[in-house]
Amino acid sequence: MRKARASGYLPGILLLLSTVITGCFGLEVSAIEGPSVVMNGSQSQLVLDCKYDFTDEYEKNGLVVKWYFKRKPFPVYQWIPPNKPQVLGILKGRLNLDYEVSADEFSKHRALAIVNPTTELSGEYTCWISTFDSEHVERKMLTIYAPPSEMTLTYYKPRMDTVAVTCRAGGVYPAPDIVIFRSSPSVRKNVIEGAKMERRVVPGRGFYNISIELEAFDYDLDAENMFECVLTIPRHRIQNAEGDPLLPRCPSSNVLSDQRRGAAGGGELVGGLHTPSPVPLPPPPLRR
Repeated sequence: MRKARASGYLPGILLLLSTVITGCFGLEVSAIEGPSVVMNGSQSQLVLDCKYDFTDEYEKNGLVVKWYFKRKPFPVYQWIPPNKPQVLGILKGRLNLDYEVSADEFSKHRALAIVNPTTELSGEYTCWISTFDSEHVERKMLTIYAPPSEMTLTYYKPRMDTVAVTCRAGGVYPAPDIVIFRSSPSVRKNVIEGAKMERRVVPGRGFYNISIELEAFDYDLDAENMFECVLTIPRHRIQNAEGDPLLPRCPSSNVLSDQRRGAAGGGELVGGLHTPSPVPLPPPPLRR
């Protein structure tokens, strides 16, 4: 009796396996093509293309293309040929629906053509392709960053025997990190540990303001010192501010600033600060 029941289930199992194998080979999705990092306001249109091919014409039946944002359960874009694409949620009013990635009737509206991409559209995009017999999912992370609208490096002497160095940056996205480097003729460039860092979100705008501050004793400094402030977002360097050479017996304050800089795409995100030549300062008096 057991053998009879087992043989009765066998055709159903073979049919299921046959369906899965046919679906895998009938629809091939290669990847989502498009930039991973762009600067806010730098592009009039950004295209994320979910490339796929059919190895079996039958697979075109029941084609559905959906895009999801940040793994939320509802799609932000849906296209079922031969109908026009539909846009929902955060992408509503943000896509060029006339854009066609190809002339093929089953491929032309597979891509997202985002108009004037801005920081709130940063996140993970999921492309979901399905037919009657198969489905495939691809994901891509997109970061739309905003470099600092202003960046300053300030130093002053709160007491006769100490110097305070502060670096501030505003209007940054996403959440940045910030460090201060120190170098001198006798010390290689290195990160200063233990500096106080503060990062806050600008209410209602989603941008970040960030600052870092340290205080050092004159006797810990060399005769000439250089401080450099470097701002980064995860995996990418955004901007750096480099101060004039600093002597232990420096003037009461010095402020250096940088205006917005940056480059779009490909991670080429290094900016710099060019400062005027330092005012000659007398060396510290000899200790007796």
